[in-house]
Amino acid sequence: MRNGHNPAKVNPELPSYARHRIIIPVFIPSLDGYFESSLSTLRLCFESLRLTTVGKANITVVSNGSAPQVVEELDKYYQQGWIDQLLLSRKNRGKVDAVVSVARGAFEELITISDCDVLFKAGWLEAVETTFHNFPECGFVSPMPTPNTVWRHTSATILGGLVRRELALEKIVPDEDLDRFAHSVGNPNLFQKKHRRSQLIVRRDGATACVGCGHFVCTVRREVLKGMPEHPSQMAIGGNSEELWLDVPSDKVGLWRLATTRAYVYHMGNSSEPWMYAELEQCQLNVEKHTKGVNELLPAKQNWTSRLPWRARQALVRVIAAVGIDKRIFLGSSSN
Repeated sequence: MRNGHNPAKVNPELPSYARHRIIIPVFIPSLDGYFESSLSTLRLCFESLRLTTVGKANITVVSNGSAPQVVEELDKYYQQGWIDQLLLSRKNRGKVDAVVSVARGAFEELITISDCDVLFKAGWLEAVETTFHNFPECGFVSPMPTPNTVWRHTSATILGGLVRRELALEKIVPDEDLDRFAHSVGNPNLFQKKHRRSQLIVRRDGATACVGCGHFVCTVRREVLKGMPEHPSQMAIGGNSEELWLDVPSDKVGLWRLATTRAYVYHMGNSSEPWMYAELEQCQLNVEKHTKGVNELLPAKQNWTSRLPWRARQALVRVIAAVGIDKRIFLGSSSN
């Protein structure tokens, strides 16, 4: 029997959704061995995320079978109020299945998917949203450029940029950013001399973005979700799960894949280092300088490349790669 009146019916309208949803999966099953220092990097990640996103985005944290001590830590952040959703799974469902299940239920226009060992710098959110604003054809933006991946799942980007004569080769990414990322993944030779000498960029009306990026932290338009496989990945991590569910979809639906021109995030790995705490202090000092993002996010713009079959676009770009993107016939002037 129902007693009284449901208070929700008094004012049934709810606040509108934010523009941006950020999803972070957490898999820390223990606090020994490989995961011995994981709580320290998790705290660095969350504190930098809080500083740079409060009032600007909604946050979802998914615990994938994490240890009880980790769940207690996550609940502390949730009780602080800046985490919008805390989802607890007793079993590890894997990175892809955890984040895609949340992303498909999100109503926000932009969805960021990030590992929990990422250190966010002041201004990263604004830089990502500005890239979407400046290039409405874009469906995927990373706040970390990786020029060694310039040919990976960028067929719509490269063909669209070539036709518009907006591509250029230019030294724009600081070597320090490349060095720090290479160090963090334990591969100091990750970027060759050709990757450091110049980067492939797109430039329009004074705005610039890089071609080539990874997926350890990335933001996609909600429209990109329809390019993801409908079946579950059922992979913990690795294999080609992240490639198929995160890297491929934007290019598959004909939207561009870009990165900011400098590192707005750092990969920390499974152990904290003194420089990370120094960067967090810098974040605290600089965060107030980045209070405004773009006022309006333009609708996704699918141009002629989306009408070409994805496999055909990939084949065309392989030919261009073989010829050499540095041939001047393909590029616009870097002074445009």
